[in-house]
Amino acid sequence: MGVITRILAALAATLALGACNGPPPPAQVDAFTGIYNRSPSSAVPVDAPVTMGQPVAFVTTDNVEHHIGYNKDAWAYWNKMVPTSLENTVAMADTDPTYFSAKLIQMLRRHWPNIQNMHDLREAKAAGMQGVIVVDLRWKYFEPYGDRTYKIDIDLYFFDASMTPVSKMNGHGEYTLPMITTDGRVQKTTDAALAQVDAKITTLVH
Repeated sequence: MGVITRILAALAATLALGACNGPPPPAQVDAFTGIYNRSPSSAVPVDAPVTMGQPVAFVTTDNVEHHIGYNKDAWAYWNKMVPTSLENTVAMADTDPTYFSAKLIQMLRRHWPNIQNMHDLREAKAAGMQGVIVVDLRWKYFEPYGDRTYKIDIDLYFFDASMTPVSKMNGHGEYTLPMITTDGRVQKTTDAALAQVDAKITTLVH
């Protein structure tokens, strides 16, 4: 395996790696940390039908913010490690730190064209939002000498106008990296998880 191939393989797996390469991944917390303290996220009914009033807002959890920050740090780290001649490879595009947030907003706006991003539930209620979606992200990183499967779970928690959680909908994606690869399929794994939760919204949210 040549030097260039090794660099590309490491780069492609950056977002799926744990602390073995680049910046260490952030710790994950309960989805409602700093957002809602009346009950844990585990108490929310799963896939319960929801009627959403208008307007609608979405709030991202600490897990989402930390994951995006980690991806940006990893991107910066590998930009220093990879020669300029390789900067436009498919592998580098796969690790784009803005991909998840862009695709998430695109998916949400298909259902709610005027959806707004709010800092927290208090801001959303003050702004007169009739429904809020709390977006959480959970992940299991690739282990180079263990379980080589990268997993991502996108959880949407639906809050009614009283800012009470009424339903949780999940989308899951995973990919097991072969021993030699230049494609970590991070974006495809993200797409799979978003497609699942998108389908649930179409079926269960009115």
